[in-house]
Amino acid sequence: MSKFDDFYSKKPVSELLEKLRVAKTSPATMEREWYDDLIAHLKQRETTTDEKNLFNHILSMEGESLKTDMEVEQEMKRKERLAESKPIIGEGISGRYPVLKTYIGLISFLGYLVILVGTVLLIFWLTKDEGVLGIIAFVSSVVISLPLLAYSNLIQVFIDIEHNTRETKEAITKLERQTA
Repeated sequence: MSKFDDFYSKKPVSELLEKLRVAKTSPATMEREWYDDLIAHLKQRETTTDEKNLFNHILSMEGESLKTDMEVEQEMKRKERLAESKPIIGEGISGRYPVLKTYIGLISFLGYLVILVGTVLLIFWLTKDEGVLGIIAFVSSVVISLPLLAYSNLIQVFIDIEHNTRETKEAITKLERQTA
């Protein structure tokens, strides 16, 4: 056990790997004794397969090549942060078009209410032995409510189309940023 193990054991492996990468690209940032003990500590420490692969990659690379890798990685992280700063696709959709969503709810409620009234009238007329009037009331309520429910669903379809179009645009923009 080295005198630095206590210090290194308190740090997450990802942070130690970053320290190793910085020390490898800029040797003046870490004393040789700390650097050697860091490598020994990481070799003994329990790590995931990805962490082991990254450790071996850092050790196998030359300082300048690793510096280029770091610059590319930093640029990718910058682009990810930029993409994350924009609203995530699908986030906040419930807040879009609140009036239309209220309108959809009211029209749907009205459609179901008309069917309920038709059903109540059917039962009422059946108890009065006027079944024909009850059936006419029920069929009429269904005929009236179907366009209401269809109209509310049509509005919802337009909102969904807008959402999918925006989502597609965001995905294309994100792809363009990644390839640029």
